[in-house]
Amino acid sequence: MAASAAAICGRVINVLQKGREDVIDKIPKSVGTSQSHLRRRREGDIEDVVRFFRDRREVTFSSSPRVAIVSDPLVQRGGAERVVEALADAFPDAPVYALLYSETTGPKSLRSRVRTSWLQRVPQAARRHRAFFPFFPAAIESFDLSAYDIVISSHHTAAKGLLRGADQLHVCYCHTPMRALWERSAAELQTLPLLARPFAGAVFRSVRVWDYATAARVDRFIANSRVTQMRIQRHYGRESTVLAPPIDVERFTPGPGATSYGDYYLVASRPVPYKRVDIAIAATRAAGRRLVIVGGTHKRVAVDSDVIALGIVDDATLLNLMRGARALLFPQYEDFGMTPLEMNACGRPVIAFAAGGALDTVIDGATGLHVAEQSVAAFALAISRFETMRFDSAAIRAHAESFSKENFIRRLRDEVAAAWHARGNVSRNRENELHTRVLE
Repeated sequence: MAASAAAICGRVINVLQKGREDVIDKIPKSVGTSQSHLRRRREGDIEDVVRFFRDRREVTFSSSPRVAIVSDPLVQRGGAERVVEALADAFPDAPVYALLYSETTGPKSLRSRVRTSWLQRVPQAARRHRAFFPFFPAAIESFDLSAYDIVISSHHTAAKGLLRGADQLHVCYCHTPMRALWERSAAELQTLPLLARPFAGAVFRSVRVWDYATAARVDRFIANSRVTQMRIQRHYGRESTVLAPPIDVERFTPGPGATSYGDYYLVASRPVPYKRVDIAIAATRAAGRRLVIVGGTHKRVAVDSDVIALGIVDDATLLNLMRGARALLFPQYEDFGMTPLEMNACGRPVIAFAAGGALDTVIDGATGLHVAEQSVAAFALAISRFETMRFDSAAIRAHAESFSKENFIRRLRDEVAAAWHARGNVSRNRENELHTRVLE
């Protein structure tokens, strides 16, 4: 019926523009107005009638919008990738456009739905994706998304820069405006060879201008945390709503002996400097406690009987380590950070640096402890304090359940629907104005 009514609207536009006003008598009720209203129009309203039917045709087509998902590189299994999987679950018919994809290290559940950019054809691009960062803007703009009514981007690097038409809706789920561009440029450049820094600095300046300009291509921003919401306002000048990422509470669950635990603390993070694994190592050594580290090859870690670096582990091993740890140590500043909530879903508490996303996820004294300073001394003191306290595993688990994937999908759909209907209000307002004029 929707397509048929839209086709009728198109034919009406054609004949009205040719001056055949008698076609009004043949307009079926499915179009959404009455013949009497149009007969009572005043002289000179013919162009308004044409605009009315053009708007009605657009709204009719919008009854079943086609959705596409756009992502930054899907080459690892981190929080951003899990969000894309949740987006795909929320919109099961939507294809997933990704700058790059790795079947080996990326999310396997998306394999049949991923459509990659031209960068995928470059040898080693997926494996060494950071080296291809200067080409991300051109690659994201190369996607042809004209067949879709709604485009949902998962952005932390370049995804929001996609090109779309004026009649398309773009909703951006923003993990963060890229901190290397806006807040850590100097620190990022210091990690590069001296001769590469001038070139990298020029790239950063160019992409920063592009990043700011492409915020205008987004109709509605959704932030993953309050700190990201603040950054979107500060760097892009845009408002946003907050929707925390989903936690797989079906996978992360308390163990059979939920009230028991081992003699070690846990760190679960990639081996990058800002994760501050060095603080966790030094703090546990100062407190005389054991530490287990998982998540990549931490080459600079001096392992001994009290510090065990396991590298990348499978899901079952990670789950058992979470269930058996005294607590998760989270010394880094994150925009959100899903690992603390995954730990909570296992019924175990978190000792976290009190900044960024941890303020949204860790309830001080109930689901873990806040540490005021990002220092060895502060974390060593927090470990000592933690061991004098008691935590309710069931209450910790209940807190994590409020961040479930089901809740995320429901709220995400509500946000997208609200944005879609708000877009349609433009046409409905025009329709109401026309009806008022016709009835005069």
